[in-house]
Amino acid sequence: MVPFISVVGRGSTGKTTLIVNIIRELRLLGYRVAVIKHDPDEHGVVDRPGSDTWLFQKEGGQAVILASPSRVALFRRTESEKFPEELFPLCGDVDLIILEGYKKRDYPKLFLWSEKKERLDPDPLWDLRAVVYAREEEEGAIRYFKDKSIPLFCRDDSKKIAHFIEKYILEMGGGGKGGR
Repeated sequence: MVPFISVVGRGSTGKTTLIVNIIRELRLLGYRVAVIKHDPDEHGVVDRPGSDTWLFQKEGGQAVILASPSRVALFRRTESEKFPEELFPLCGDVDLIILEGYKKRDYPKLFLWSEKKERLDPDPLWDLRAVVYAREEEEGAIRYFKDKSIPLFCRDDSKKIAHFIEKYILEMGGGGKGGR
């Protein structure tokens, strides 16, 4: 199975920005990365109302595929939420899959911690691989996690985070880096 890791944290703490930066750094290291974003409350809008694909879905199309020379998008109706493991095959030939969200699932996690936001403490059952904090909250993060022997990273240090994830990919048996 392709190695995967979930980036979790409160809303508006910088999860998407962190993932964008990680993708950029891992790509520079030669890795191919896929992302699955969890949208449990269906806030995300991916298909513009009034567009052809939106109309096909509105009329009850069970699956609608948008295909162009550079990308393919699949819209498929489901009767229940699909878990990431069911979606991994759709990601194609990649070295790592980053999940945004899924904090209630037992997945390896990068936790974007913030003392300024309504506090979200890591669940003791989480497979917590590292904690990421904002530079201005470094003291609080060090104080809060000092006894937990977990790697801490400033979210501005994308290179260090990418190298940490690279080590994780290799430990999980992923290889990548152009070895295809």
